[in-house]
Amino acid sequence: MAESESRVVMIAVDASAQADEAFEWYLSNMARDSDDVKVVNCAEFHLDLSVGINYDEKQIAQITEQVKKQQNEVDNLKSKFVDKLRGKGPNEQAFKIKGEAFILNGKKPGEAIIEAAETHKANLIICGTRGLGKIRRTFMGSVSDFIVQHARCPVVVVRK
Repeated sequence: MAESESRVVMIAVDASAQADEAFEWYLSNMARDSDDVKVVNCAEFHLDLSVGINYDEKQIAQITEQVKKQQNEVDNLKSKFVDKLRGKGPNEQAFKIKGEAFILNGKKPGEAIIEAAETHKANLIICGTRGLGKIRRTFMGSVSDFIVQHARCPVVVVRK
């Protein structure tokens, strides 16, 4: 692929320092103005709910507030990364990279990222690693491991 050709780069992010590191690594090492960057986040909403309980108006208002707060956090995360593509990051780099952010719902994060990469015909996926220990990774699984094993395009896993 010639340097001036557009390539689709998918960057999987969350609110972790590892995601920031992966994104900054892309900007420092691979970014081209011709890139089409797809920033993806697998939002996992955590609500304090008990199944089968009848909620009164006050409790419903509290749940609604929790949802709004978490949605606001996701929206801020999206803006943060898209702004960096436009040179509005902390270093005010002169990037003008085409990009957009997506929230992926309804699936496990690894599966959702692979599906999004296929849908958007990603040429490359970049993600961070949470650095789980061997035991936790064995039981919980690792999103970056899943992506490496199932992606149909090259994957860069940035270690902090």
